[in-house]
Amino acid sequence: MSSAVPYQADDLPATSPVTFLFRPRDGGGVEATGECPVCRCVTTRAWDAVQYVAKGRRIGKKAGLFPDGEPEFAMCLCATWHVDRPAEVREGCGASFWIAPPPPGSSL
Repeated sequence: MSSAVPYQADDLPATSPVTFLFRPRDGGGVEATGECPVCRCVTTRAWDAVQYVAKGRRIGKKAGLFPDGEPEFAMCLCATWHVDRPAEVREGCGASFWIAPPPPGSSL
């Protein structure tokens, strides 16, 4: 599958969070699937049940998934081949964006 949308490394993510469909993963964690806001291909992002974060020189754990209710950063990882994508980049169109957290009260 190929797309006429050229690969374009995007340093600045889209400002509005996009809504993805969330589902629990086997073994813990969650997976979000939705449409990339740039190339419109289906892309998936997965999170482990425990996420490690770096703050200054300390590395700690986030308590659960989306603990603060804030959108999460993601990059397009679609399987579509995009024109001019560098050989070392195996997936995606180069877009970065924010994924809105799961709806309040979801079982994730």
